Amino acid sequence: MTRRTLLGTAAALAPSLPRLIGAPATQPAPTSNHFSRRYNLTLDRVRGKSIPEYSRKLVLADTIPEPGRRFTEFSGDVSGRYIGALAAVSADRHEEFPELRPLVEELFRRQKPEGYFGASFPAEGVSKQDMALLWGNGRLLIGLMEYARQSKDAQALAAARKLGDFIVRIAPELNSDKTKAQFESGAFAMGYICWTQIIEGLSELHRVTGAPQYRSVAEAMAQRTERKPGEHSHGFLTSLRGVVDLYEVTGQRALLDCAKLEWKSVIDSGNLLVPGSIPEAWKPKARRTEGCAEADWLRLSLRLWGLTGQPQYLEQAERTLFNEFSMNQFDTGDFGHRVVSRTGSPLGGMDEGGGTARAWWCCTLHGLRAFPDVRAHVFRVQGDRVSYDLPLEGSCEAAGCRFASVSMLETEAMARITIEAASGKAAPLLVRQPAWARAVQLSVNGSAMATELRDGYRAVSRAWKVGDRVEVRYDMRSRSERAGRDAQFTLWHGPWLLGVDETRNPYFFDEPMESNRLTVPVLKGGAVELERDECLPAGPFAVTQARFGIPYLPGGYPMSPGKAVLTPVAEQTGFHSAAWEYVFHLQGNNT
Repeated sequence: MTRRTLLGTAAALAPSLPRLIGAPATQPAPTSNHFSRRYNLTLDRVRGKSIPEYSRKLVLADTIPEPGRRFTEFSGDVSGRYIGALAAVSADRHEEFPELRPLVEELFRRQKPEGYFGASFPAEGVSKQDMALLWGNGRLLIGLMEYARQSKDAQALAAARKLGDFIVRIAPELNSDKTKAQFESGAFAMGYICWTQIIEGLSELHRVTGAPQYRSVAEAMAQRTERKPGEHSHGFLTSLRGVVDLYEVTGQRALLDCAKLEWKSVIDSGNLLVPGSIPEAWKPKARRTEGCAEADWLRLSLRLWGLTGQPQYLEQAERTLFNEFSMNQFDTGDFGHRVVSRTGSPLGGMDEGGGTARAWWCCTLHGLRAFPDVRAHVFRVQGDRVSYDLPLEGSCEAAGCRFASVSMLETEAMARITIEAASGKAAPLLVRQPAWARAVQLSVNGSAMATELRDGYRAVSRAWKVGDRVEVRYDMRSRSERAGRDAQFTLWHGPWLLGVDETRNPYFFDEPMESNRLTVPVLKGGAVELERDECLPAGPFAVTQARFGIPYLPGGYPMSPGKAVLTPVAEQTGFHSAAWEYVFHLQGNNT
């Protein structure tokens, strides 16, 4: 391939790959809404001087590999995630990150003649360390492709092709039944998922280049993608996202059906936890959560929603986004691990299956990569039809109009959509009424609109003018959900899971706290009546719309009733890590 051909191929990346770069070029700058501040918090963490700083030396240590930094045996893991996340964010926000190009240029010089990065790869036979190398190189492959898309850099595409050709050469051995049997169980993060997760990069390489060998190897990997008890959830979910990518490239319906079936099997197997979280290891080893798996589940659910329009995928994505994805984010902007119990999230320690930890080596970067994907699904465009699906900030263009939204959901239970460009022609705008809202009220330029609820949406159709404003007000409901087989419940308000944290409620955690009983009745249909707490909430991520005072009977001294503050678990980001309880016994249950 000549340099001219390479440049032409790189330029051809521009009109495609919306799933890699988030929302269209009209995406507005972030506002003060919670989602935007969370986005900024993690981006500032990755680009800033926090400990450890993502310096060029730290990021690229795994491409040598250079001893001294943790996990350099996963050759290309941190470097691939870093490059891919910043490239996707750069495209989404229309910001240039000057630190990225010099790092990528240094990366090119570290590519082995055979095409891979890191330590030597054997001529025959595969060990656990080799699987670690393949994991990192898979993350680097998709990172290079995302960077090539954002920068239109021919050299990045050439490096990705060289790496892809290496993967094609070793595919016969890695796609063999012998190798699958060797690593399909008991190897965890160095298991067979280190191979199958490369589907994501190969699918994109085939889409861009049209080379059939990448598709062929990816299809063979897809046939070998399987969820195994006790194994690494992030590896499997990344592989499954790759299967969806492959469906988009090939149009093979069986691939989409497989992804949908596996998605449902995760829920049916009990591996989807209360806040919309996924354990780091599938049951029976489900001891703690992992930010990477939460980001994977969120991104997978959004993709399936985008492809099918089936509401269960959007509902699950929303549950994860407003709860686990938010709770998992640390006050530093990192994502990582939190211990889980039957009733909540204790601080825990290593003797409890792994403590609370900021996972800068993977989860922080993978969490950052999820933000552009979320923004890409705020609106949905189908022909001239525009729907506002997630009450967040986003934008889209359709029917000659440009719609841009901001959200004040946490503070005012509302969002606002502004018309930034208009053609003068009538165009429908549909606003989703989520299951967590009793009703949605729409007004245009201050005048309330009478709308009907059809298929989960309320519609306004008119000839839009520049400057028109649509206000969306959500009438949120409080409700309970049964939690498992015991007579225990979770409490919700709007999209938020409510919990009690130890920082603001120390006495609630007196032993035996598992015997505490909240004195709130559950009414018909699971509705609950909660008493608003009037104290001013503190912290940058306080949700004023969902703050309640809850009376309870302490398990150790029920003759002395207490009162706790019940708030969304998402508020965890606003302060240092604390223990939470969010599965409760209820006193006075009427169900």
